[in-house]
Amino acid sequence: MRGQQLFVQTGCESCHKQTLKTGYSPVAALANTEFHPYTDLLLHNMGPGLDDGYTEGSAGGAEWRTPPLWGLGLAQNSQGGQVYLMHDGRARSIREAIRMHGGEAASIQKRFEEMPAASQADVIAFLKSL
Repeated sequence: MRGQQLFVQTGCESCHKQTLKTGYSPVAALANTEFHPYTDLLLHNMGPGLDDGYTEGSAGGAEWRTPPLWGLGLAQNSQGGQVYLMHDGRARSIREAIRMHGGEAASIQKRFEEMPAASQADVIAFLKSL
């Protein structure tokens, strides 16, 4: 619970939205339904450290869609015992992925880095619970 609170307080939730809601759908089960993907599904400038020089449509090399974090805790078991995170799998741990956040997320990444080690561990434990 503390990790989830810190996740929100630090600002991670500004892009990794906990809850989204669908709009109208003629399929009743899909209409106005809340779900918890931990994403806003939007493009964000992640800074020069993640710029791979490739463009996709109008997105520049440093712009990436916020990936859903749901299922993050299953990543290690589903990836052969290793974790491959970020858009290209270059981060080998949740902590490393957080450290790679730059651009629009630089101030949030800095807040995470300034947290006491125990608070950082709480956030990571929360993320592993998703």
